[in-house]
Amino acid sequence: MNTDQLKKNFLKQLHSHQQFEMLFEYLPDVYFFAKNLDCQFMMANDMFVKKCRAKGESDIIGKTDNDFFPAERAEQYIADDMMVMKTGNSIVNKVELAPETDSSVNWFVTSKVPLYSSDNRIIGVAGTSRDINKASRVLQPYTEMSVVIEYINTKYHSQLEIKDLAKLVNLSVSQFERKFKKIFQMSPIKHIINIRLKAASQQLINSNKTVAAIAQESGFYDHSHLTRQFTSNMGMTPKEYRNAHGK
Repeated sequence: MNTDQLKKNFLKQLHSHQQFEMLFEYLPDVYFFAKNLDCQFMMANDMFVKKCRAKGESDIIGKTDNDFFPAERAEQYIADDMMVMKTGNSIVNKVELAPETDSSVNWFVTSKVPLYSSDNRIIGVAGTSRDINKASRVLQPYTEMSVVIEYINTKYHSQLEIKDLAKLVNLSVSQFERKFKKIFQMSPIKHIINIRLKAASQQLINSNKTVAAIAQESGFYDHSHLTRQFTSNMGMTPKEYRNAHGK
């Protein structure tokens, strides 16, 4: 079956295209996609197609996140899709970290809804992601912290002090910690650890450096510190992660 027929068969099952329109009412500058029950892409807007480095929508139809994104990201995206399709519950404005092609890390806000057929069966999931750096006033609380996020992104490998981050946005330490946690649903320290783990993960996959060297370059004290944090957050040791995902 060619991609055009695959898409037509999927669209015929949809009860109403308003299922998509309700997402766009609230979300400017969005990456949009729709998937079937097998988590295969069935629809996508041009921004999402470009995010996948594809030439056109037909190049991604029938494929999954595993064809375009690193394994750990693809697994999380698919797990969220399956949860939405299994429960019928939407995911609204989930804040996610996503590495860019230049090795930087960016924030995205993602929403996903189940798609229903005319006989009220769930037949897929539709979603949107917003790049916080490009979003409008809807995401103003996040952009207020953009200078902090950018600072952490560029300095994560060095020693970071919360008091210095607070100064960047003219807040006291306590005010900064409360505001940061309210916006991102995590403490500044947790975010810094996440950034360092993302950086370490990429090096484990894409380099032959020792774990000790990666620990130092990612901002951890030493091999043991990285291993403890990695195991606690990722559910496996750095060595196990490299064996599972390394090239």
